[in-house]
Amino acid sequence: MNVYDFDNTIYSGESALDFYVFCARRNAALYRYAFAILAAWARYKLLLLSRERLTKLAEKYAQKFISAVGDLDALAHEFWDGHEGGIKELYLKNRRDDDVLISASAGFLLRDICARIGVKRLICSEVDTKTGRIGRLCFGQSKPELFAEAFPGAKIENFYSDSMNDLPMMRLAENAYLVKGEKIIPVPKEKLVEGKK
Repeated sequence: MNVYDFDNTIYSGESALDFYVFCARRNAALYRYAFAILAAWARYKLLLLSRERLTKLAEKYAQKFISAVGDLDALAHEFWDGHEGGIKELYLKNRRDDDVLISASAGFLLRDICARIGVKRLICSEVDTKTGRIGRLCFGQSKPELFAEAFPGAKIENFYSDSMNDLPMMRLAENAYLVKGEKIIPVPKEKLVEGKK
């Protein structure tokens, strides 16, 4: 099977940030949280936040977000009406029925686009769309843990990501690739050796 990260890998951009901007254009009150959310996102990308701290911050802002915007599932559907074109051609040309998508982004945001592009298997962060409570975060070392739970004993033929932050997943695959725009770059085997980054 082939396994793909989502943001900046098969989608051009960060879907959660794009969704936030989409919603803030409808409710300007959301802009008051923008700096704190962007700062937390940057720290997450740099792996400077623990899973526990990231979960607490994400829940805090998810609750505020839900109270401001309402029905997240309906908004996600409307968001993808205008953003489906952000799915990269490199993915659409290579899509297979056994593909797995694994992402830190929330399930309520990704399920709609997965249905549109024919991805049947999704592993992601889970957020209660009524309360903002987070059931799990799917990032860093938790990605291979969640993958093993979903597909025990499965072998990954190819893994694709935009970032070496996904090194734990890359090490599970026979082949790992970095995606930069529409380019696919093989990750040298020596970079996948335990202890190296």
